[in-house]
Amino acid sequence: MIPNQHNQNNKSPVIGILPDYKENEQNSYSTKSFYAIRTSFIEAIVNAGGLPLILPYYYQKIDQYLEMIDGLMIIGGYFDIHPNRYSNESLHPKTKLNMVRSDYEFAFASKALNHNNIPILGICNGMQLLSVMHDGKLIQHIPDEKNSKNINFINHEQSHTQGFEDYSTPYHDVEIVENSQLFSIIGKKTIKTNSSHHQGVRSVGNQLKVVAYAADGMIEAVEKPDHPFCIGVQWHPELFPAETDHKIFSAFIAHSQKYSSNKK
Repeated sequence: MIPNQHNQNNKSPVIGILPDYKENEQNSYSTKSFYAIRTSFIEAIVNAGGLPLILPYYYQKIDQYLEMIDGLMIIGGYFDIHPNRYSNESLHPKTKLNMVRSDYEFAFASKALNHNNIPILGICNGMQLLSVMHDGKLIQHIPDEKNSKNINFINHEQSHTQGFEDYSTPYHDVEIVENSQLFSIIGKKTIKTNSSHHQGVRSVGNQLKVVAYAADGMIEAVEKPDHPFCIGVQWHPELFPAETDHKIFSAFIAHSQKYSSNKK
């Protein structure tokens, strides 16, 4: 579905989006290298009042990209961050790498974090990337971790649970920390989210704050307290499993609009 056109007189903040990168894909768009992004990410930005701009991978253009955009969204994808990024040299059999994408995202996000407090929204992989960039650690495969500790385990890949194959369907509860920016945006302590990840954040560094948890203790959201808007969520709000997800995009676009105005 193509979103409705907005009033052309309203100048929308430009939201840079780093797409996925595919190569040697069989039975797909092309066996040659190509970029990919789900339309749901684009529609979420447009419907919240932003202007999405997909950013191809050119290291020499990162500084120029950052001058063009008013906010950055780092999206999810079917891949994992290499464990050597968080001082773990062992590679779990379930870990799926995409080094072309991962290396570029790290380079881009590193510069973005040092670029005039530009608003950043990290989704799924984006939250994990923000965590690792701030000295956080990841769990390489959640089922192994949870089963070894006999915890009341939630299957965080909801497509494996009968009746919850549709990611627009709310799947499990998430508890929001009240003293947080995320709580001020959502306005509720408990929300329902979808869930599509086999890895998770084990810990975050001193510069990030954990602001949401699942019932089994899995970290579901982080934010950077000394930044106007730098938030990562583990679920996929772009698929809108709950009404509260619209508030996340509205807040992101509002901060990006303010950032745009302050550049002038």
